[in-house]
Amino acid sequence: MLHFIRERAQGWVAWVIVGLLIIPFALWGITEYFDNSGKLVAANVNGVEISQREFQQNFYEQRGRMQQMLAGQYDAQLFDPQIKRRVMNDLVDRELLLQNAADMGYQISDQTVVATIHSIGVFHEDGIFSTDLYKQQVQAQGQSPASFERRVKRMMTSGQLPDGLTSTVLITNAELDAVIKLEEQKRDFQYFVLASGSYEDKAVATEEAIYSYYEKHADQFMTTERLRVEYLELDIANLTSDEEPTEEDLRDYYNANDSQFKVEEERQASHILIQIDESSDEDAVNSARDKATGLLDKIKAGESFDVLAKDNSDDPGSAELGGDLGYFGRGTMEDAFEETVFSLEEGGVSALVLTSFGYHIIKVTGIRPGTSKAFEDVRDEIKASFNKDAAEKKYFDLADQLTNMAYETPDSLIEVSETLELELKESPFFARQGGAGIFANPRVAAMAYSDDVLKQGYNSEPIELGENHVLVLRILEHQKADQRPLAEVKDQVTTSLLQETSREAAKMAGEKAVQQLAAGDTPETVLKTVSASWEAAGDITRKDRTSKAKPSIIKQAFKMQHPTDVSQRFGGIALPSGDYAVIALKKVTDGTPSSLDEAARETLKRRLASDQGMNAQTQALAVFKANAKINIQNDDI
Repeated sequence: MLHFIRERAQGWVAWVIVGLLIIPFALWGITEYFDNSGKLVAANVNGVEISQREFQQNFYEQRGRMQQMLAGQYDAQLFDPQIKRRVMNDLVDRELLLQNAADMGYQISDQTVVATIHSIGVFHEDGIFSTDLYKQQVQAQGQSPASFERRVKRMMTSGQLPDGLTSTVLITNAELDAVIKLEEQKRDFQYFVLASGSYEDKAVATEEAIYSYYEKHADQFMTTERLRVEYLELDIANLTSDEEPTEEDLRDYYNANDSQFKVEEERQASHILIQIDESSDEDAVNSARDKATGLLDKIKAGESFDVLAKDNSDDPGSAELGGDLGYFGRGTMEDAFEETVFSLEEGGVSALVLTSFGYHIIKVTGIRPGTSKAFEDVRDEIKASFNKDAAEKKYFDLADQLTNMAYETPDSLIEVSETLELELKESPFFARQGGAGIFANPRVAAMAYSDDVLKQGYNSEPIELGENHVLVLRILEHQKADQRPLAEVKDQVTTSLLQETSREAAKMAGEKAVQQLAAGDTPETVLKTVSASWEAAGDITRKDRTSKAKPSIIKQAFKMQHPTDVSQRFGGIALPSGDYAVIALKKVTDGTPSSLDEAARETLKRRLASDQGMNAQTQALAVFKANAKINIQNDDI
């Protein structure tokens, strides 16, 4: 069981569990998360509801990842619908897997869930699971540990069925040998390439042909859709306190926040560590405890703590210093170690203290009492903190008013600007991909082109640009994409037409050459009609990257039928560059199964099993869906 947990904690389980934590919960707020009244339903799978909130959580999380990867290239109009469909499909698949896993008797125990969560590094401090850190991270997302653990249990249960399908796949040696023969196959062929550029001088662009190409490829000659907006920007960096604080204000702030101006007590300690770890058996633990007890007896008998630490401590960082750890405050060491240090008097030596590192003998060698900084010494610091707090209060008051007023008067920002004394600015034109400055932010561009702003003309929701920095915008002018006049793009149209014509000419010449070769003309005869020369490609594998032949040519060669004993096979392919390749396949040699050692065969077998397991999962989901009652109620899909 522990081996299973360790393996899974490093794989997809860990990633999904961490993913449950990084969804931006602030989109809804704590009250709404826990209040299920009036719940909106996104889909219903065999009577089980998938909430709109769950759909939105997953959508925003996946969209955020895409926006981070693509930055200014993210096109909300293009990507949002695709992400929504993918998220809904994933949620439906997950629910179907969960329901059918339960029907088939798959279960995950509470102990396994807890052990798995304990194995996830994001909840560790100094390599050890921290209950406090776990609670902080879960609660920071507005969840209780119990609700989070229920979600993890559902996720792990739904994953058991696909894992079960994969684990039952059996790859026979005959199947493995057949795959090796195919994947390690080699082909011997020759080819020549007809360059489209060599046909450009034969291409002619008449006025009629230019106009026809322009009309047929109108989407290639469009102006860029653009818009510009007016906006209000609220940034705490531009806010100052309305009034200079009085001396009384500063002293009141000092007294109310005295903990900020204290120097906490620090202690200097030395220790002797006799190490044990998780792999230590009972005999090793007993041996370590006996050794530590013997050292403690020597200290009590008057032997030098420093000398014993140098000769016996397993802490390489402090042993040579006589065990000295220097001064440190609370919150630095493990709880048991720290409590012992702060309970001893100066010069005191502890009994044995057990931590995750092993047994310690601790000696307190110095104490620096906690002190408070005098008001006069920190007056400038107090004033800066006072002004910062005042600016933050002012910012949050203004942000709250900005949000409310922009919503209450959705078709104008003028009144908001005048009431809050914020400058109403205008942007330059920018495209869906964004513009310059703050308009390079993908969230700003996505909001500007959203239906509410672009089509309805409403003020946008507040857009967070950074910490204590928000923006509200509304549309001023929208320029739709439109076909550019022919006179403006005639040179571009002519160039594209000539390139297309020359590519078609190269393709026609190549296809004719293939027909001639297949009809029995010799390669030498065919070459006389084209400006090219044969290139040899012998013993080429599917994944060959050393040959001069381009990957598309190699791929086409492996699609061709086997040659006969008396004749070659001929074929051709139009290359992405516009050139055309003619291929003559001479020989096919299957891979040799015995050429792979056992380790390579086992790796290949695992890959094939994984592929077949994925196919089995896809087929199983198709059956589940065919027999399920699925109702997608989300209007966004």
